[in-house]
Amino acid sequence: MHLFKKYPFIIVLILMAIAFGGLSPTFLDSGNLMNIMKQASLLGFVALGMCFVLIGGGLDLSVGSVVAFSSVIIAGLSATLPPILGIHIALLAGILIGVINGYLITAFNFQPIIVTISTMAVVRGIAMAYSDSRPIFGTLPDELFLLADGTIFGFPVPAILFFLACFISAIFLSFTDLGRQVYQVGGNEEAARLAGINVASVKILTYAISGFLSAFAGLLLVARMQSGEAVRTGVGWELDAIAAAAIGGVSLMGGIGTVIGTLCGTLIIGMMANAFNLLGVNPYWQRIVIGVVLTMAVASYSSGKISDVLKYFRVK
Repeated sequence: MHLFKKYPFIIVLILMAIAFGGLSPTFLDSGNLMNIMKQASLLGFVALGMCFVLIGGGLDLSVGSVVAFSSVIIAGLSATLPPILGIHIALLAGILIGVINGYLITAFNFQPIIVTISTMAVVRGIAMAYSDSRPIFGTLPDELFLLADGTIFGFPVPAILFFLACFISAIFLSFTDLGRQVYQVGGNEEAARLAGINVASVKILTYAISGFLSAFAGLLLVARMQSGEAVRTGVGWELDAIAAAAIGGVSLMGGIGTVIGTLCGTLIIGMMANAFNLLGVNPYWQRIVIGVVLTMAVASYSSGKISDVLKYFRVK
């Protein structure tokens, strides 16, 4: 019971699974549940990176473009370079994009939304120019296809990788000094600075992690699709990632959130998309639901701040 009080989104996840199972006889089939985890894992990596950035008090709207950029780079370079080299270049590029985001935000005190919107446009533009706005079909090894579509003891490899990434991230945020500094910076940046924390380094780290995980999602996507595409790939993923984190209790204002919450939020969005498909519901309704979720998340924070002010005056 204490677990459910601490993590209410687990109850939401269970209730949604039961509700969708009642509406669609095939929803709770083991094969469909494995498919949900497989499909949700791509967004999951992006949402996990967003979790780091949000907890650290930032915002990264460039993640979808990084996914697209990574996919076309891996597919394009595989024709002339060893695939493993192209993969490393794409992942390092994702980290570099994150570092650039973090540096511009911390060094020049720019607003994260302005910086990352600019990066979103620039990175997608580079990806479209590189691919000539057409799909690139790469020469990829069979092992890479197994990374996206393989299974281990019946569980999809992408889902296993996502759960492993969540486990490592949870350990990092909860049990390391650097992880706790992410919370401190997001909760009160000035107090963290006065406590001797290198705020700029911590923020840059969160954006670098976000860039890396988004690039890794691009790797899984190109492995699954056997091609890279820059025009539509990753479009809207930034909102999905923010929604997944917000559903899981990550504050859009920083300093609050958990990896397990982001994991559950990702699965909730994945279940919703899958159920809408099984029930024949227009997928655009999912965008409406996500918009409502984000509005509620911001409203919840705002109402909390208002109640704090009211309490202050009542005490006075």
